[in-house]
Amino acid sequence: MSEIIAQLRDDHRNLARLLDLMAREIRRFETGERPDYELIESILEYVINFPDIFHHPLEDAVLARLKERDPETIEEIGDLHIEHEKLGRLTRRFAAAVRNVMQDETLPRDWFVGVASDYLSFQRNHMQMEEVVFFPAAFKTLTDSDWKEISNIQKRDSDPVFESESPVDKFHRLREEILNWEN
Repeated sequence: MSEIIAQLRDDHRNLARLLDLMAREIRRFETGERPDYELIESILEYVINFPDIFHHPLEDAVLARLKERDPETIEEIGDLHIEHEKLGRLTRRFAAAVRNVMQDETLPRDWFVGVASDYLSFQRNHMQMEEVVFFPAAFKTLTDSDWKEISNIQKRDSDPVFESESPVDKFHRLREEILNWEN
């Protein structure tokens, strides 16, 4: 299997862990408990930055090469760029809603939960489509030289939460929360 597909799948698994943690906090809010807003903010900061800087450009490079090799498959995948833009809008909308709640703005509970659910649902559906349609098509179609060229073009830093023994300070608590929750 391509190391690039393995990395993209690892990113998805890690993001799913964060989404599960966020969903837990939203359920708390929905039932009238106080969620850990700082934790939610930390997750949102990660998902606003890391995917757009490292994950999505790598997917875009794979998609561009797949489009050259098998244009018919692209129709089945759809427009990832548009999906990534929509995901960005939903993420920023949810982040704004969290900031508003943290500033003691009175927002209808159902509205806030709806905004969170829209984000979580779209993110999960998007990753599922990539796992089931996009990644297998790329794996099947692209050649070793394609993968090598993509990896030479798309360099990335390590993931600030999941790939570092000492995560970036602002993500240290988030990483500890993930590890504690999973144990």
